[in-house]
Amino acid sequence: MAAVFEQRASEVLDGHLPFLNPLVSTFLNRGRERRVKPRLSDSLPARVWGIDREGEMVSLDCRVENLSSSGLFLRMPCKIKLRSQISLVVRLLNGSGSTAAIKGKVLRDEPQLDGSRGIAVRITEHRFL
Repeated sequence: MAAVFEQRASEVLDGHLPFLNPLVSTFLNRGRERRVKPRLSDSLPARVWGIDREGEMVSLDCRVENLSSSGLFLRMPCKIKLRSQISLVVRLLNGSGSTAAIKGKVLRDEPQLDGSRGIAVRITEHRFL
């Protein structure tokens, strides 16, 4: 049942992203694009709620670096617990003032060169506000 819900959520979000003029990622694997879904590669403001590596709840502002209908990558200042649930509200900067509420699962937490953390999230639910 969860897979069906994720597929429906992905299809609905797919319909909004082409309107935002998505750019396909250049993240290559043996000369081919690894990602199936096109990605919007704009830096978008977001508010995140989750659990850090110490088990403490966090709520902070951050930036979504890229977004597709099935996942996103964000930068934040603290480590997030792997495989934990994360919630965020993202303001889509497409002129319409749309905002998306997203729930997902943390897949990766990587240190970035600027000292921030890069968090990869698989989207499990979303809703436009």
